[in-house]
Parts: sequence; structure tokens; C-alpha cells
Amino acid sequence: MNIVNVASALHLLFSASLLWVIPSQLLFLADMVAFPVSLFLLVREIASKWSLATAVERLRRHSIEICIDDPQSECSSREGSISGGATRRIKHHEHLDLSQYKPLPEKAAVLLTKASRDGHKRLSLSNALLLLVHLVLFAMVLDFVYRPLLAPGLDLFVFRPGHVSHDSAKLHIRYPDGGQLELRYKELGNGPDWTQAPNVPWESAGVFEPPTNATDFTMTTALMNLRPSTKYIVGLHCRQPTLYAQTALLGSVEFKTAPIPGHPAHLRFATGSCIKPNFPYRPTLSPDIRGFASILDHSDDLDMVVFLGDFIYADLPLYFGSSVEDYRRLYRQVYRTQSARRLMRKVPMVHVYDDHEIMNNWHAGDAPPMGSALAAYNEYNGLANPPSPPNHAYYNFTYGDIAFYAWDTRRYRSHWETEGSIGSRATMLGKEQKAQFIQWLTTVNHTAAVKFVISSVPLTSGWSNVDSSQDTWRGYPTERAEILELTKYVPNLFFLSGDRHEMAAVELPSGNIEFSTSPISQFTFPLIGQFRPNVAGETTLHHRRAGHVKYGILDVDTRTGSVPRVTYSLFTTDVHQGKQPAWVYEAKCSSWR
Repeated sequence: MNIVNVASALHLLFSASLLWVIPSQLLFLADMVAFPVSLFLLVREIASKWSLATAVERLRRHSIEICIDDPQSECSSREGSISGGATRRIKHHEHLDLSQYKPLPEKAAVLLTKASRDGHKRLSLSNALLLLVHLVLFAMVLDFVYRPLLAPGLDLFVFRPGHVSHDSAKLHIRYPDGGQLELRYKELGNGPDWTQAPNVPWESAGVFEPPTNATDFTMTTALMNLRPSTKYIVGLHCRQPTLYAQTALLGSVEFKTAPIPGHPAHLRFATGSCIKPNFPYRPTLSPDIRGFASILDHSDDLDMVVFLGDFIYADLPLYFGSSVEDYRRLYRQVYRTQSARRLMRKVPMVHVYDDHEIMNNWHAGDAPPMGSALAAYNEYNGLANPPSPPNHAYYNFTYGDIAFYAWDTRRYRSHWETEGSIGSRATMLGKEQKAQFIQWLTTVNHTAAVKFVISSVPLTSGWSNVDSSQDTWRGYPTERAEILELTKYVPNLFFLSGDRHEMAAVELPSGNIEFSTSPISQFTFPLIGQFRPNVAGETTLHHRRAGHVKYGILDVDTRTGSVPRVTYSLFTTDVHQGKQPAWVYEAKCSSWR
């Protein structure tokens, strides 16, 4: 194998791996070296062969017998071919005085003509095709990596529901075109068949100024004094007059308010983490998120989506910078995709953030670029979440008698514990957040039939490679043990997590079950990743590694009396195209009163 083949193979390997296996920054940087090297060597070889073929044709036309310097070629001389009967060896790049030579015999001329044509044929069928493959693959790589810069989405319009409580609804808006805005809403009903009653009048929530460039033209507002367990339609209007009307309808959303806190409820919600638009890569003018498209198939009866982190990948496949605009651009790229627009208009979504919203394996607190990353996160996702303490991202909320607590597992963590350390003070939650969480546990233990704790990273010890030993709760075993010692006394409490790009359902040593589900639409680890089932007192219920699309749907029913029903369904496009569950688990709940 010559150097041209080696360079070409490396470029093809790096680019294909980046586009369809894992969008790694190292792969991209390696490909940026491999492509120009392989391109130069291939073009040089094409030029060399073209020059050789041209020289052979030129000699044939002047009836010269030629012998190329090649061990596998034979030099045949013919009488009368060269004056004086001598045989001359001529390289294709020599300057030739063709006037001294006589014509070749007819047979030799035919052979040279065939050799010339064969050279041109090989050139067109192999090298030219390989060159085309190189150029196309590299164009795909550039499109995949630099799409956020080439299409920054400055004209993006967003109108979606965020957290919806029993009497209010947060609405997230991005509108860059100016003009006063107005929200108008009305009830659709509170029965099983939602119908828009024509006699229900529209109500106005008031007129307000549009968002400004200071927040990347985003804002979050709220509708108040809504009725519980009622479906609403809300329209966003621009009051800037046009040629045809005094106001213009920009968009509309529908949602159903939660039941009264403490009342029995039926809740169905999706959960998962980790998305990258257009991965695995497909050449398209409109990149999409396949996981969101799959969730849309089940969205008719979803009450919300709980997104578990890594909504953007700021550091993959290339870290563009630490300014707030560098992060905003990536959020706009996600919101521009068709499936994201459709899903988030239709189903309320709440969020936690994880490391890739900042930088891989982040544990440096408020050090840069946390400020820029958190500002962009709040503008696009955080402010539409349930209420949180001032300047914090953790929060809790209820849906009837179902309670949720969402941790911030990034901002307050210290360095992880070293193996074998005793009496470690390493923390993932920080003192203040952990104290509030413990208080929440005390409250909901007797007021909520089912409890969910949202963690961006998993609690299970099953993932045991170096990365997980530092980044997940496995790296904080002392605090983890403290938390599990408390939750084992709280009935019907479940942990929801993501991060690992795999799925695992695990019964923890406390007896609580964790559903760790990811990615919604990202890479998996086909050759690496070490999940060990049934370790450290845990019981593995199910584990799945394969699949670029994996998410869970939980069906929670507390109307069944003192023992609620909780069912988890795993969906992946690898099984039934995501139309039917790949695995279903019905939890063994207990009486909570």
C-alpha cells in the first residue's frame, strides 16, 4: 500500500467516524490534517499519471518506441524504429527531439495506443472517483461542524410553553422583529374530548414590549389565574399594524394545566437527555433531531417532557468560543429544527443542564465560561422552568400528588473523591442545595404518592470507566450514600438521569429505582464504555447500549388508591422504529399514606 492509499484511508476513516460514529473534536482536528495531505498526494498522482499518458500519446503520434522505467514493463525494439538500429530508453518527462526518429511498425503503434487508452481509463474510473469521494466527505464535515456559523438562525421565532402548573403557565418567546406583543387565550374545555367552543371568548393577558438584543430577543412571560385540569389555547399577536390588519397572529400553542396540588392525578411524560442536530449526519438543507421526531409519534397524550441535560454540545465537534453568543448560536440551531419546533409547541418541556451546555466534565463552579453558558441556558431553557431560588437552577414542582425535585449537579460540585479516601467532603450538590433537598424529602414523604428526583448524571455505580468515575455520582460515593440512606425511607421515589448515552434501569442499594436514559439523539459507544450489572448491592433490571435514539415514557397513575401505578417504557428507533416500546417495566409501588 503506497502513501497515497494510506493518506486516503485515514481521511475516509476520520471523516466517516466524525459524521456517523462520534462527533469528536479530536477526529475533526485529525481530519483537518488528513484531508489536505491526502488531497495533495492524490492530485499529485493524478497529475503524474496524466502527464505520463499524455507523453505516451505524444510519442505514439510521432512513431517512437518507448520503454517506461518500470520493472514490470518490457522494452521491445523493432527494426527500423530508431535510426542506426539502436534502442533508446526514454523517460516520460524528458525533452525529446522527435525529428530523428522513424515511424514505428503498425503492431507497436497499436500496442502504444491501447496502453495510452488504458491509462486514461484507470485515471477516470479510480483516481477521479476517489478524489470526488474525498471532496464530498470533506464538504459534509464542514457542513456538520460549521452549520451553526453558516446558518446562525438570527431570524428564529420561538413560542412554546414551559412549566405549566395548576393555575399558571410559563411561555417562552423569541421574537426579533419588533412591535408590541399581546397574548390572547381561551379555554378549550376540561373533558376527555377537547373541543374549541365557539362561544368562549378570547381573553387578553395584556400588551407588552418585545424582547431586545440584550437577551438575544428572548423572554419568558406567564399566564396567571388559570383553572386546574383545563386545556387552553394561547395566541401570540404582534400589534404592529400591517397593510391588511391592525394585529398579526405570530403563533399559537395548546397545553393542559396540572391538577390541584395534592389531588390524585394521571401523568404521562417523556424523559431523556443528549441531542445533536443532524447526527448521524445526513446531507440536508434542514437538519433535524431524530429523537424529537420519534417522541412526536407519542405526543398526543404526553403532558410534558423532562429534559435531563446536554441540550447543546458546546464542545463537540468544535468549541467555537466562550462568549454568550457562541452558546446562544447553538441553542438557536436546536430550536430551528423542524421536530424541535413541532414538539415544543405541542408539549411543555422543562430542563436541567449538564456539562456539555458548558464544557465536558465541568466541575469548576462559576469559573469562566460558566457565566456565558448559564446566561444562554437561562434565556432559552432555564427561565421557562418551574420557579427556583434566586440565582439558582435547581427547583421542585408538583403535578397533583406527584412531586419532582430537579438537581443542579454541575455548579456546586467540588473535585471528585479519590479511590480509597476516608471521610471525604466531596460534594456534587453543595451545602445549600442539599439542605433544601432534604427539607423537600421531609415534606413530600407524606404529601405525594410518587416522587421523582431528576439528576443529569446517574447514581448507579454500573458505569465504571475513568470518565464515569469522575463525572457521575460514582465519583462522590460519600454524598451518594448519605442521600440514599435518606431516600430508602421515602416510598415510591424514583431517580431519573441521563448522560451516559446508554440506558440502564437499576434498583439501587436503597431500594429506589433509577431510570437512566440517553441519548435522545446522539452517538453511542460501540466499542468502549463499561457497564457492569449487579455491582455494589445494586440490581440491574435492564441495560441497553445500542441506539442513537433512546428515551423513556413514564405513565404515573395515583387515582388507584393508596398504591399508585408507575410504568416505564423504553423506546428506541432500533426496535419497531420507535413506534412500540423496546422494554416495559411496571414498578412495585407501596402504600404511601
